[in-house]
Amino acid sequence: LGVMRHVFLLLDQSVNMEDNDLKPTRFICLKKLSEQFILEFYDQNPISQIGVIAVKNGKGQKISDLSSNINKHIANIKAQKACEGAFSLYNGLETAFKILSSMPSYASREIIIVAGSLTSVDPHPINDMLTQLAESNIRVSVIGLSASVQIFNRVSSATNGTYNVMLDEQHLQELLRLQCAPPAATPTMEPSLVKMGFPPHVTDGTLSLCQCHVEDKTKAELTTQGFTCPTCSSKYCEVPVECKICSLTLVCAPHLARSYHHLFPLSEFTETSTEDLIDDTMVCGGCSKTFANQKHVYRCESCNSYFCYTCDIFVHDMLHHCPGCESRPR
Repeated sequence: LGVMRHVFLLLDQSVNMEDNDLKPTRFICLKKLSEQFILEFYDQNPISQIGVIAVKNGKGQKISDLSSNINKHIANIKAQKACEGAFSLYNGLETAFKILSSMPSYASREIIIVAGSLTSVDPHPINDMLTQLAESNIRVSVIGLSASVQIFNRVSSATNGTYNVMLDEQHLQELLRLQCAPPAATPTMEPSLVKMGFPPHVTDGTLSLCQCHVEDKTKAELTTQGFTCPTCSSKYCEVPVECKICSLTLVCAPHLARSYHHLFPLSEFTETSTEDLIDDTMVCGGCSKTFANQKHVYRCESCNSYFCYTCDIFVHDMLHHCPGCESRPR
């Protein structure tokens, strides 16, 4: 799996996004769901980076750089107001390609397009861009808001991505959530050792400016605490981040642990009828409640613990570890 990911979220901001089949409009609804997607993306991929591109007036405009700064991404998306002009698939892909092509090959490189347009105004044939994307092993996935479009299907198929068309707002949210899980690693991805630093959180009596806000003068504040790079001692407000001075990737141990479950996912529990339970007083291995009024329970094949439906979802989506297996003596 591509645990380290570089992803560009490409948002359609053409006049077609002013339609109100999603309330209050497509674009306002998409902005809200994009913010939720970014939060969930970093929850599941803490050592990955994401950027945002808006496509309007036939141009691809980068509104947020590739980084791990959640607050900056959300603020930049909220700042987008007007939907203008036509959608250009080629120019949007080209903007993302120029940046992703320089990213290291040991990390997966992806483009996620959310488009409501049924047409695309392109300056060049899309086949040229498809060839470059495929040769650079950049994966393109598309989520359509209107109807199935043949060119979107071609782009996703040529780059081993996915293409789906939403049914309603809830379905769109689910399609975005599916993009949070990292894709399978391709044979062309080069295995490599990546140098990372584990910065200590230091509090001292000296006021200093963190590297996060050196360029943003409006939010710059002198503080006495922060994470210090173990190589160059630069200070940062939060991690993970790439050090601007020595280019070292700064992470905490929990970030690596949260990425670990993608490599070794928890096996699905076996669905069993409550009528087949030997002991009627048996309780759920998660919430310790009885299985009264439930037709099915879910059994872990490793430890034979039984779970209710709610705990089964919680264990697989949040914990990623079976409580029964973890409580057994080793």
